[in-house]
Amino acid sequence: MRRVILASAILTVILTMDFTAAFACGDKTLRIGRGARFRRTGHAAAILIYVPSDAAAVAVQRAPRLQSFLKNAGHKALVVQGRERLGEALESGRYDLVLGNLVEAAGLQKPIESSSSKPTLVPIVSKATKAEVIAAQKQYRYLVKDANSGDDYLNAIEEAMRSRIRILAKKV
Repeated sequence: MRRVILASAILTVILTMDFTAAFACGDKTLRIGRGARFRRTGHAAAILIYVPSDAAAVAVQRAPRLQSFLKNAGHKALVVQGRERLGEALESGRYDLVLGNLVEAAGLQKPIESSSSKPTLVPIVSKATKAEVIAAQKQYRYLVKDANSGDDYLNAIEEAMRSRIRILAKKV
């Protein structure tokens, strides 16, 4: 008799509970196991984010947000605007990666190659056709295809860092 009363009490409580909060719509970045906070990398990178001096205001505004996102993911990121500042930053510091727009990538090769730290260029593709993306993938080993996806940035950075670590390990 006690078991029947206890079971009916539990069933009544369960049926009267409001479960709509459990099915609420939430932001992807707040789900457990998602977002920059949970995607801390084992390969922290020193990243230089290049913004051209004649860049649109949107690109200039996105760079600090990208810098903050990468810092939250465990990387060291610095934003530079203009080729002069890029050259100064490459001479004065050691960087693993340089993030820059695909349109500017060809012009960034020379300063990057002359740098003592020999960072890897990771171009960012934004608003490109499928053919342009395929051509860029053939030319550059690592590529951020979706400039709005934090996961795409983190995946490209992680791949580039794994490759750099393997190359450095072979030299030692």
